[in-house]
Amino acid sequence: MKGFARPRTLEAFARICSLAEGQHGLVAIAQLRGEVTEQVLAQLRDAEIVEPIVEGVLRVRAGASHPHPTLYATWLLAEASPAWERSLTTLVVSHRSAARLYGAGSVGGDELEFSGRARNALPGNVTVYPRSVAEDQCRVIEGLPVTAPARTLADLADGQGLDLSDLGRLARSFISQGWTTADELGAGLTRQFAGREPAYDGPSWLESALDAAAKG
Repeated sequence: MKGFARPRTLEAFARICSLAEGQHGLVAIAQLRGEVTEQVLAQLRDAEIVEPIVEGVLRVRAGASHPHPTLYATWLLAEASPAWERSLTTLVVSHRSAARLYGAGSVGGDELEFSGRARNALPGNVTVYPRSVAEDQCRVIEGLPVTAPARTLADLADGQGLDLSDLGRLARSFISQGWTTADELGAGLTRQFAGREPAYDGPSWLESALDAAAKG
């Protein structure tokens, strides 16, 4: 690693670390444009100080580790601003990705799913639903904005190929893990279904879903 410890490289690494510190050890290359050259990034990769997570996102190997690195790295790719400066509602983890982030069990599919808008192009395995998400429909888990349980269930009930028992198992998991209560979830579902067809009554729909899940 002869000649590595040059001021330019050290300054670049300091900038990378300052971003990575607030982003679970990750930094998008787009966040470094105009500050860190490709040559310096190549040096750091060759020295195994940073490693790729997805194309365009690096992890500082001595840094933190996110429990969902690909999901978080993809969210970072969506715009160049640091994670801590981003709006909670611009791009929100949703649908099946939200269920996985909650640890609510497998609902199939490897696609990464978000709702809102991405300012930068994202990989082909990513779906962005152009649907706005209000701040009261969001939570933050592991530094990622994610649709609240009621919004997640309503989204997955909307032509996503899941039957009522699948949705009931998700609802049961949300409740049993303490993310929400049955009363809160039922009321939230009423609000979510209000602008959709059919406009279900939330508590009644939830009772039917939980009953379907119990019957297997």
